[in-house]
Amino acid sequence: MPWPDLTIGGRDQPSWIIKPRADARAHLAVVADQPAATGQPVIKEQRPPPWLAKQPLDFAAFGRQLNTALCGHAPIDAKAWLALVETVPWALQDYVWRAAEIRLGKAAKAALRKRENRALYEQIEAVRLCRPDGGQLYFQTPKQQFDAYAAVFRRFASPMARVYFMGGMVSLLSLRNESSTLAHHGEGSYDDRLVVLRRIGSTGISTIFPICTEPGAQYSQRAASKPGGGRQDRRYGGVHFNKIDGEDGNKDKIKDLGRLIEGTYHYYEKPNGHVGARAFQTKVTQVVERDTDGDGRFTTADPSRIDPRKAGTSMYIHQGGKDSVLEPDTWSAGCQTIPTNRYKTFLATVGKPNSLFYVLVNAAP
Repeated sequence: MPWPDLTIGGRDQPSWIIKPRADARAHLAVVADQPAATGQPVIKEQRPPPWLAKQPLDFAAFGRQLNTALCGHAPIDAKAWLALVETVPWALQDYVWRAAEIRLGKAAKAALRKRENRALYEQIEAVRLCRPDGGQLYFQTPKQQFDAYAAVFRRFASPMARVYFMGGMVSLLSLRNESSTLAHHGEGSYDDRLVVLRRIGSTGISTIFPICTEPGAQYSQRAASKPGGGRQDRRYGGVHFNKIDGEDGNKDKIKDLGRLIEGTYHYYEKPNGHVGARAFQTKVTQVVERDTDGDGRFTTADPSRIDPRKAGTSMYIHQGGKDSVLEPDTWSAGCQTIPTNRYKTFLATVGKPNSLFYVLVNAAP
């Protein structure tokens, strides 16, 4: 099912999404203290508890309190809850709603559909349908960062991955920013974000690493030299060719590069590692999409792009070239690669679990 062309928390926000207010704190106080009209019966509405208004906002607590309020018998003061979210920096507001969405029970979701709660329903529905931002975000606290990315993980992960995560197991979330295989002379781009989510006691910790989730054109057959000189595909003239990898996806006798489709993958320690270090490999055949038209992009315009079998379990998680140099080489022909100068820290952060779940999400364009 194609995703709606809608972005929340990054660019091109629809007009009905709340905008940040310069006077957000004052507005919250006014809403919270607003008296009933003269002659009207006083109805005690469900408002955010005063302690929740303390800054910086606790995203998880906001979600739990909103769930409790929606499940109550009294009507909810939607304006007060919206005003509280307005106190959070604009770029982080959709993560407040993401943290709330995963904490709503059936009764709360039913209450959201009431006419008087429509403004809240639109916020929750928007983040449920839309892709997360894959760019650099500046959270106000480490807990906000953990709650935000944990919400994304729980939203997109498989049921089993969610069970493992809720049980305290180390889990990986990768946000892919679309890039061309031809970028940087075909050597790949560390422009995606890997979030390692783990718990120490009751404290959630998130650690972010750069990662490459797409192959570089240096491994494309199209970049190879042809008899008589030149490249097999002139679009690949600037590529630093390495070797041929991939499979022929559309039977045109050209091997096509592939990348993992977004989804949940269960990884295990790979025996003997890969390229000189520990690595991780799945035990189940991975589904990939292939750049069959050779334009450097993975799009629906690629004929016969989905390859459910030929990749096998070859899309590892392993170290790549350093990202501390001017032109990094990611060493990726489709694997998920982390810079070698950061890889020891990554391995120390992950530890040595029996297995781990990796959730790959295509971020907002």
